[in-house]
This record gives sequence, structure tokens and C-alpha cells, in this order.
Amino acid sequence: MPFTTSYPRASRRRPLSRSRPELARRHLLWLLYGLFLTAGLAQSAIVPLLPRLAIRYGLNPTETALLLALPGLATLAVSVPAGMAADRFGARRVTLGAGVILALSCLAQAAPSLPVLLLGRTGFGVAFGVVWTTGMAWLSELSEDRGGAALGPSVTCSSVGIMIGPAVGGILAERAGLGLPFVLIAFAAGAVTVPLALGSAHHPIARRDAGAPPATPRSLARLLRRPGVAAAAGGLVVSGAMSGTSQLLITSGLHRSGISTGRIGVAFSAAAVCYIAVSATTVKLGARARTLGFNAAATTLLSVALLPALAGGNPLALVAALLFTAAPRAAVSTVAYSLASGPDSDQGSVYGLLNGAWAGAMVLTPLLAGALDQQAGAQAGYLAVIVPSCLVAAILIARSRPSRTCLPAG
Repeated sequence: MPFTTSYPRASRRRPLSRSRPELARRHLLWLLYGLFLTAGLAQSAIVPLLPRLAIRYGLNPTETALLLALPGLATLAVSVPAGMAADRFGARRVTLGAGVILALSCLAQAAPSLPVLLLGRTGFGVAFGVVWTTGMAWLSELSEDRGGAALGPSVTCSSVGIMIGPAVGGILAERAGLGLPFVLIAFAAGAVTVPLALGSAHHPIARRDAGAPPATPRSLARLLRRPGVAAAAGGLVVSGAMSGTSQLLITSGLHRSGISTGRIGVAFSAAAVCYIAVSATTVKLGARARTLGFNAAATTLLSVALLPALAGGNPLALVAALLFTAAPRAAVSTVAYSLASGPDSDQGSVYGLLNGAWAGAMVLTPLLAGALDQQAGAQAGYLAVIVPSCLVAAILIARSRPSRTCLPAG
């Protein structure tokens, strides 16, 4: 009897002890997803506030476009170096530092001062670029035995933040001032970063330092020769171009039509609902979506999604264009990082390149579209984005035809 009574006790303990590392890993995954959600909040909360900020500081359309594009410029500058740092020193350390910068940058954006606002926008761009580079590398480490399956949900979680951000930002700004949305997001960033640091302090995978040799321009160029990396970069270029142009021109067009700041925020949040639904569906498709053909098809749909916006600034047409861009942009963003995944030793550099491509489009297209809007009207700004996007989509379609098999996610 002693043997029989002790045996069930031992059998109950073993599964419990084996489950602890898995529970710790899941805890870190959800905290990282929370960091992506918070970054999405900070990214989109300013969109419905742009017209009021332009009035407060006397900004013309080009200067407003620069205010919107400034984080993209910072993201462009830090993405590749952040990826190299993650490969060299470990993704955990760099990601936690980005969480701190994210909180501080949001506090700076809440200040009623244009220089401090610009500093905060720059700091947010740094934090955003690092989170999307080293945070993805950290997720890749935590899910290396699952073929990168944990990467797609980060896009979905970020899109939840993007959905909430415009509505929260617009409504709070109307009732309590332009600074309150950013103060709340700063607290949210701190509430995620602190437990993430504490929870990962003793996790063996999370603390692992990659120790990869320093990247060189030649090694970075070799990464772009991988079909998955090149296809993901092309799709993200179109995604960044469409996102930046929509935030600037559609917001301005709706404001000129007499739509309130709160309703503009709700319109962007409605587009984010569509984004979330498509992103979640793409995640469920799994390996079937991580193909060159799927990426090319989604990019093609995205490249023509802004065509309704050419209808003379009609509010319904602008909202339709906003909604039409959301679905294919979600598909492209969700599959891009898994499509480009490869050896763990260089994942930071890969994600840095992808984020650099996205950020470059986010920087250049709002500036170009804003300048054309000021000189020749909004239709010229839209066309300046639609035409090159169609060209990129055509290249991706041509390159996807020889290989239609699913690329490995890890």
C-alpha cells in the first residue's frame, strides 16, 4: 500500500514540474504581445489629433506630414542597427530598453510644446523600430520549436492597439485635452515593461545572448537575396506607403469635409477592426499563408485599394478606401516576418531589414504625398503612391510564379 499511495503522487507531480517552463514561456509571450499592443496604441493615437495639432502650432500640410513621418524616419535609422545589436547582445536586453523609451517618449508627446513633441515623436520612432526588430527576434527565440508560429499573433495584437488608438485618442482629446491619450499610453508601456523584465530575469531562453558576429553590408545584402526576405520586404514597402498616405491624406480629407476629430478616430478604428479580423484569419491559415504567392496576391490587392480615394474627396469614398486598404495590409504584415524567418543567428538583422523597408516607405510617401497635396491636390498625392505600389506588386507576382510551395517558417 505505501507503494501504491506514493506512486500516484509522483505521477501527479511530474507533469506539473514539466509544465512550469511552458507556463513561463507563455507568460513572456503574452507580455511581449502586450508590448506590441501598446506600441500600436502609441502609433495610431495621434492620427485624429493631427488637424488640431496643425492648428495649435501653425503647421502647413508638409509640416504636418513631417510630424507624422518623423517616427518612421527614426525607425528607419535604428531598425538595422537594432537588429545587429539583437544578434550580438541578445534580443531581451534591447527590447526592454525600448519599452522604457516608449514610455518616456509618450510622456514627451503629452507636453504642450512643439520642440518636446518633436523629441517625443523621434523617441517613439526609436522605440517602435526596436520593438518591431528585437521584439520579433525575442519571439522567434521563444517559439523556435514551433516554426515561428508566435510571430503572426504579434501583428494581430498590434492591430488591436491600432484599432483602439484613434478612437481613444480622438475622444479623450475632445474631452480632456491633447496630452491625456499619451499619458495613459505611457503608463500602459510601463505596466508591460516592468513585469516583462521581472518575468524574463531567470528564463533561460529569454536571457540567451545570441553572440553572432557583427553584420557587414555584404552580409545584409545576402539576406535580401533570400526569396522570402525579398518578398516580405517588397510587401512591407507597399504596406508602409499605404499606411502613411492613408493617415495623412484621408485624415486631412475627412477634416476638410467637416468630419469631427472623434468621428475620424472612429473611422480609423473601424478600419482596424477589419485589419484584426484579417490578421487573425491569416494566423489561422498557418503555413498555407506563408507562401510567396499569398504575399504577392495580398500586395496586389493592397496596391489598388486607395483607388476610391480619387473620387474628389467624397467622405464615403475616403472611408471606403480606408477600409479597403486594411484587409490586404493585414495579410501582408502578418505573413511577412514568418515568410522571412531563417537561421536564428541572423534573425535580428533580417527583421531590421524588413522594418527598415517599411519605415522607409512610411517616411518618404507621406512627405511626397503631402507636398503633392499642397501643390496639385490630394489626387496627385494618391497617384504618387498607387503607381509605384502596383509596380512592386507586379514584380512580386513575377517572382512568385516559379516557386509556389510553402516556405519554411523557421
